[in-house]
Amino acid sequence: MNDLRTDSQNRWRWRRAARLTGLTLILAAAACSQGPAAVHTASTVKLTVTSTLDGLTALPHRIRWQAFPSGPSSGVSEVDYLIDGKLRWVEHNAPYFYGSDGNYLATSFLAPGAHTFTVRAIWANGKTAASAVRAQVSPAPMPPTALAGTWRRFQGQMDPSSPPAGYWRLVISSVGWAIYDTSGGGNLLDVAYPSPGLLEIRQGMFTLPDSQLEGNGWCNNEPGPTVRIRYAVQGTTLTFTPIGPLGCGGTDYVTGSHWRGNWTRVSK
Repeated sequence: MNDLRTDSQNRWRWRRAARLTGLTLILAAAACSQGPAAVHTASTVKLTVTSTLDGLTALPHRIRWQAFPSGPSSGVSEVDYLIDGKLRWVEHNAPYFYGSDGNYLATSFLAPGAHTFTVRAIWANGKTAASAVRAQVSPAPMPPTALAGTWRRFQGQMDPSSPPAGYWRLVISSVGWAIYDTSGGGNLLDVAYPSPGLLEIRQGMFTLPDSQLEGNGWCNNEPGPTVRIRYAVQGTTLTFTPIGPLGCGGTDYVTGSHWRGNWTRVSK
């Protein structure tokens, strides 16, 4: 009887061991089958990009346009900024600002009405994602009547690498201040007029209108403090008096020691 009982117990232990072994094999097989599937799922995660313009139906004159691609920034190759389908800026490094870190989109160079603003992120693996916003742009404020128009001033050559001596032009309109040197190149400044006789050159702006002007007033697209300047117009003569520091070299070229003197009106 004891032999029978022992034999029965042995058979029970063997069947239990077999079941456990089979379960282990099944679990192991399941784990192996999940491996490739998990990798596949990770590789097909949807990549997205959003921006500070999302949800806006109207843009102010001046706004920071920053993109936020999903995933780690190390995987992002570049972020493109398009306005009405035209490429306006390419940024390769976080934190992905239009016009470089901390800069602004100034809308004065755009026609009043609706425009499409698109950010497009491109990852190192070739995948892309885009986000578009359709928003209204208001007419840019007009400059004071006394300032509007074209001015010129004779400027000597500042150094061997600068443009040759000759007349530089300053075109003041609702877009901003377009500054042209003797070679035809120049820049565009975003200017505000807080009170009569006072203007503010607001640095850290990039516009890139459809002209030879590269934007941002010789500041290399770097944001900086607002420059406050008093101006006076007497007949056809325009003079500037800076208030405080001039900031980047570009504003100094316009109103400071390099250009201190009289500008003469060419046309209204």
